[in-house]
Amino acid sequence: MGTRADPRPDGPAPQTSVGAKVVENLSGRTVLVTGASSGIGLVVARELAASGARTLLACRSDERAAAALALIRAAHPSARVEYVRVDLANLESVEEAAAEIADRAGELDVLVNNAGVMTPPPGHTVDGFELQIGTNHLGHFALTGHLLPLLLTAERPRVVTVSSVAHRAAVRAELTDFKMLPRGSNWLGYNRSKLANLLFAFELDRRANGRLASLAAHPGVTRSELTARATGGSRPVFGPVFRRGAWLISQPTEQGARPIVFAATSSVALATQRPHGRGQERERDVVGRRYFGPRGFGGLRGAPAVAEPSGQALDRELAQRLWEASVAATGVQFAELG
Repeated sequence: MGTRADPRPDGPAPQTSVGAKVVENLSGRTVLVTGASSGIGLVVARELAASGARTLLACRSDERAAAALALIRAAHPSARVEYVRVDLANLESVEEAAAEIADRAGELDVLVNNAGVMTPPPGHTVDGFELQIGTNHLGHFALTGHLLPLLLTAERPRVVTVSSVAHRAAVRAELTDFKMLPRGSNWLGYNRSKLANLLFAFELDRRANGRLASLAAHPGVTRSELTARATGGSRPVFGPVFRRGAWLISQPTEQGARPIVFAATSSVALATQRPHGRGQERERDVVGRRYFGPRGFGGLRGAPAVAEPSGQALDRELAQRLWEASVAATGVQFAELG
């Protein structure tokens, strides 16, 4: 977002690597990052604030948010950072937070849907949805819908939704049964929530039809607090195994945040074009329907690059069904998109 150039250039597609430059000047912009009190979210918020943006940290814990604000201000004394309380596992809290943001910000240039839970003990949100799909997907779906008027007020708005390489292991049949607890490993619930994140990001971009850019990104495997807390869900024995394996192949949190920061800020991200599909079905997707992650083996680590979504993530019929089910579950209509 460093320039206000037309975000739909007709020129040739860039190479897969997005290059070394990640953060562009965000002076005069307002951004919101969910889950910004620790881990990748904190790094993303810090980098956006350091680039000149007025940065709102949307978090659940007052104490942890205060610590995050202090860390950012210590590193960047002139940073404009604020805290908004939101519990994404509670749709009433989401609506209240969106109303507070609307009161405090005249417009919103960038929304980063980053917060998430990974393999917690099986349970439900306040509204009765399975905890992972309810927090990771439905909470962000509702927040984005409530904030849509603010986003559409901005000149070049964009929404970045954070997914995971785990979306590839999602079970399609269980995607829209939001109340069902995962059968077997609780990783199944995490996987489907990350597939839902991608489907939502792509479908939002289609429905926005150029009025905003909706992108997605994933951090690979990082040494974040989320990874450190991961459990085996209903099979706790797998928790230590995963955490040890993840540590061996992981990268620092700062590195994992780079694809997300790139998607949130770079004008190159909006210019990136790539074909999707196979054979005669390959198409050059509209600008904004982008997915970024580490460029290394399996997308696990490395510098930011264009990532490859799974076939399920590109299934438009599945995305439409998820959208309709999410509207029914949350009551958020996205009416501004028509």
